[in-house]
Amino acid sequence: MTVRERLITALNGETPDITPLSFYSWMDDDIWTDDWKKLYEKGLGICHHCEVIKFVEHGVEDSEEIRKEGNDIYRIYRKKTPLGTLQKITRNGWHHEDWIKSNNDYKIRKWIVENTELVPDYEEYYKAEEFVGNQGITIIRGSRSPAMSINIDWAGTEKFCLDLALEVDELFELYEAQKKIFFKEVELISSGPGRFVKWFENLTINMLGPKRYEELLIPIYNLAVPILEKGNKRLMVHYDGELRVIKNLISSAPFHIIESLTEPPEGDMYYDECREAWKDKAFWGNINVDLYYKPKEVLMNEVIKKRERAGKKAFAFEISEDLPNNWRESIPIVLEALEMLK
Repeated sequence: MTVRERLITALNGETPDITPLSFYSWMDDDIWTDDWKKLYEKGLGICHHCEVIKFVEHGVEDSEEIRKEGNDIYRIYRKKTPLGTLQKITRNGWHHEDWIKSNNDYKIRKWIVENTELVPDYEEYYKAEEFVGNQGITIIRGSRSPAMSINIDWAGTEKFCLDLALEVDELFELYEAQKKIFFKEVELISSGPGRFVKWFENLTINMLGPKRYEELLIPIYNLAVPILEKGNKRLMVHYDGELRVIKNLISSAPFHIIESLTEPPEGDMYYDECREAWKDKAFWGNINVDLYYKPKEVLMNEVIKKRERAGKKAFAFEISEDLPNNWRESIPIVLEALEMLK
């Protein structure tokens, strides 16, 4: 099997000849250098993402301002609308201020959503496939589910959690508007090319809680997955944190793949526990970043134990959080361990 075939086989819920290891293509500016090619020859795969739907915001004036204060560089992004202006700020490339800071900002965002046109751009998928070739696979990147998008992309954790607890009307009105455009996107993705679709949910269950997970996320999954399946798509959700408290809810959810699934200490479940709980799902497991800096014997043994806990069927490894600084030396060790397990 090629590494592409191994990845497709595992994510389809079947058993590859060798458990594959892949990494996100955006982790390096140039993934076709000789150093990377040496790793591809050893069996490393590429996970390449693309977006096939464009969001055209009508009536919105976007602007960007760069401001320097001492050693700090601030980037101020603005979205001006007839209802008012939303503003987001980054400091030295890191998050500093969220778009939504008041209840009225929810209304502005709702207006933007209601005046957004979705335009398919399926050609992006074919370009991505040509780029990655047989060295990996292309994943269609969809939007986060509505609640997670409001949380992560717009309101931020503090405001989202407080307003959710207080059941602020404007938040739930935005949620309903986001649902409408979200399902339009799901329909368009289903009608287009490709096999695997990802939602970067980045779920922090200690923040959201099982009750809200069941109320706000599970119904979205239940409605969206059958739409995607009509287009022969398999859905993966990016869950890289603690999941034990919603173990049974995940079992009932219809998505096909849990991506970036990470064992303790980042997560709180081991792969054999996950397999017992979610027998019908494929796992794309993230290896804890600290392990890449351990001695060779330790790294190899940990990879072997993880694979043994997960089993060979419906399982693949990936680097989905941080590319280790010593990737040239450590990735071959992981690939060697996986070769031993074939």
